[in-house]
Amino acid sequence: MVAERATVLITVKASPEIGRTHGETVCVAGIRLDGDDYHWIRLFPVQWQWFWQGEHPKYQVIELEIDKHDKDQRPESYRPRLDTTTVLDQLPAGKRRAEVLNRLPQYTMCDLVAAKGWSRPSLGLVVPREITGFAREDHTGDTAHAAKMNRAAQGSLLAQGAPKLEFSPFTFKLGYRCQSASCRGHEQSIVDWEISEAWRNWRRSYPTDYLDRIEEKWLSLVAPARLPALYVGNQHQAPQGFLVLGIARDVTPVEPTPVGPGPGDTAPRSSDGRSTDPPRSTEGRLFDL
Repeated sequence: MVAERATVLITVKASPEIGRTHGETVCVAGIRLDGDDYHWIRLFPVQWQWFWQGEHPKYQVIELEIDKHDKDQRPESYRPRLDTTTVLDQLPAGKRRAEVLNRLPQYTMCDLVAAKGWSRPSLGLVVPREITGFAREDHTGDTAHAAKMNRAAQGSLLAQGAPKLEFSPFTFKLGYRCQSASCRGHEQSIVDWEISEAWRNWRRSYPTDYLDRIEEKWLSLVAPARLPALYVGNQHQAPQGFLVLGIARDVTPVEPTPVGPGPGDTAPRSSDGRSTDPPRSTEGRLFDL
């Protein structure tokens, strides 16, 4: 198979997972800068040892070889050849990064959820019209969480020297209304690696109020003065279930790009028109293929 060579601005690092197929992995997403138009790309699997060393932070521009994913129908999904990675640049917050982000289409979450077919966007930029809340669910003692912690405690033979994964028992969710005039609201899980790291570090640094600090911090990231936008993506085995993958800033709101139905209307349609979170039974299957 002949690989493509892609230039990618890393914008998303999801919280690490332990899957049955690839073990300790991370899903990385970003913006392809090669070609006439900027567009989204999902890179999976990315092994934990490539991720934890910190050599590839968010908003780094890399060049690497990629192959179209053979087990993921979503158009943005590719398998990275990580050993071909070359670092080209780093875009700090400011004009250069904003210029890239503002070349992307903006969608409404209502349109993304309503669309059907594998050809519709599975990654996108959503500008919230209103933030309606921040919530958390405590899954301490859940069987799925306990099993994940047990697998993490065993460590990895592939990631010698890497820190053992710690999984938060909390699911943090952001509530918002998108730019659709008829939007009744969305509440979606935040799976950004940074919120997992905040839980891991702040519970030790601020043991009495770390959960309040996390809520305060993430609500500040979506303050209107920052011109925020949400990086969102859906789940391979629950394609109507979108998640908040991260938060961008300095995104000027424009008229949202319509999302039409794709061919092959086989994906299930959301039934309640409100929450786009699937059941937690999809544990570990977010990206593992």
